[in-house]
Amino acid sequence: MNRQERSWIIAWATLQGVGLWLLHEWLLRLAAPGQYFSLIWPLYVLILTLPLSQMVLSGYRQQKRLWWMASGFSLLMAGAAAYVGHQAWVADLPFSKTGELGFTLGVITAASWFVLLPFAEHRLRLNSWFSDYSLLFSAAWRNLVKLLLAAVFAGLFWALLFLLAGLFKVLNVNFLMGLFTSRIFAYPVTAIAFGIGLSLYAAKEEALVGIYRASLNILGWLLPVVSFILILFLLALPFQGLALLWKTGYATSLMLCLLAWTVFLFNAAWQDASGEQRFPKWLLRFIGVGLLAMPVYTGLCAYSLALRVAQYGWTIDRIWAALAIMTMAIYALGYAFVVIRRQAIWMAGARQVNIAAALFTVALLILTVTPVLDPARIAVGSQVARLMDGLTPVSDFDFEYLRLQGGRYGNQVLQDLSKNNDHANADLVRQKAEAALRVKYRTFHDKGRGLLTREQLSGHLAPYPHGVELDAEFVDLLLEQRNAGSIYLNCSAKKPCPVLSVDLNADGENELVLLDGYQSRIFSLDNGKWRVAGRLQGQRSNWLTQKDVTGALDQLGFSIKPSQWQDLWIGDMKYEVLEE
Repeated sequence: MNRQERSWIIAWATLQGVGLWLLHEWLLRLAAPGQYFSLIWPLYVLILTLPLSQMVLSGYRQQKRLWWMASGFSLLMAGAAAYVGHQAWVADLPFSKTGELGFTLGVITAASWFVLLPFAEHRLRLNSWFSDYSLLFSAAWRNLVKLLLAAVFAGLFWALLFLLAGLFKVLNVNFLMGLFTSRIFAYPVTAIAFGIGLSLYAAKEEALVGIYRASLNILGWLLPVVSFILILFLLALPFQGLALLWKTGYATSLMLCLLAWTVFLFNAAWQDASGEQRFPKWLLRFIGVGLLAMPVYTGLCAYSLALRVAQYGWTIDRIWAALAIMTMAIYALGYAFVVIRRQAIWMAGARQVNIAAALFTVALLILTVTPVLDPARIAVGSQVARLMDGLTPVSDFDFEYLRLQGGRYGNQVLQDLSKNNDHANADLVRQKAEAALRVKYRTFHDKGRGLLTREQLSGHLAPYPHGVELDAEFVDLLLEQRNAGSIYLNCSAKKPCPVLSVDLNADGENELVLLDGYQSRIFSLDNGKWRVAGRLQGQRSNWLTQKDVTGALDQLGFSIKPSQWQDLWIGDMKYEVLEE
């Protein structure tokens, strides 16, 4: 690597670091950054992918084709990020609910970029996309090792910086620690250190080849082991039957993991078929039998998933499982077909299988961040269709799933359901949809217990002091929230929940304290209507049972005492003092 190429890499790294810093500073100045996810996420994708493509493919920097390919991919994923950001943002939900979609978008972008990178290098070098499989194979593993080692280099660089700052802090010199932890320093320096690591390791291509070749040669000897597992499990399955397989609830995940390990270890052992076959012929035949078993596993996975979908409809997790099964099916059927062909060079046809599977996987991943295969859109449509067709009873339907997992699609459907008049139980549908729209976090449901009447709920509550009658409007509020699934009550006629009538805030009116473990709440009157005013927290409330609380109330009673400690407020963050 010459000086110009190293300068090219460091220049792009600097641009990336400064861009990330500026974007962070802009985010801090936004009053409601969530509203701008459809702009923020595309900017992150552009700032991360475009410079990184230019750095990794710096050897082809003089070709205009590099600019077109790098810019095209970054713009494509930026468009997908704009769509996902728009669908993820729901105004009255916390950021934690959008974090899952942001993480998924990041994984899809990184995986697609990494898989397509060798094809781009192949195009830049040979003017074709995949004619030389050895080049694709070596480029993929070389890039992986290069990126990992560059990340390690940047991490070690930061370790030395913090060591330097720590030593000077001992001498009461805090300037360095403040400098190193500032955003204006951290973002550019981290990116530059990573770029320097890339440039240093890119100059040692032969060493990189030796590292990954040696690693793969060692891992390849696990291929006979995974082949043995594939064959042994299939031989044992007829004696136990499929019923045990379906009872676990995670058999499909285990089989998909086994298939993924088989694909990885096969390619570790086979590599690009350019070297000598390291296994004896009898072992190659045994491995071939294991590869022939792969389609059976994909068939079992598909059948298991089909049963679940027929019973419960599509969910986001099941859609991802279906995509994984489709990808594994390409490998399984392709490898089995190559084994049957019995080519002169063992599994030579696996080259085409790997190329097809890689491109197919990238296409699927990118489609999932578009309206075409958006898992949230498909899952919401499937679940709501089952509700409206009567396949899922209203009492069993998970309205909170639409609210918390369905993104903008799910919340729009909830808005429609809150005005629904078409369902046979339209009143209950509207009630539950309206309750779900008020939810911000997943709550527990009284599944299987059915709806309570007012008299039944009253029998689940024990007023204190004894003889006090609970306000009818309070019971009605509690009944409405409980039947709508807004709150979970671990109360029953045999183990009623204590409800204390006590003036907690010294305003002359008693509050009602519902003691129910983690779900203990404080209710107060606001303009003549009961509302949840807060939650009860105690040092031992996490493990006290209702029996403990009821026994203490009956034997010792209850009282209120002024707190010795006032609450501490730091900005808008509240801290309460719990005495030891």
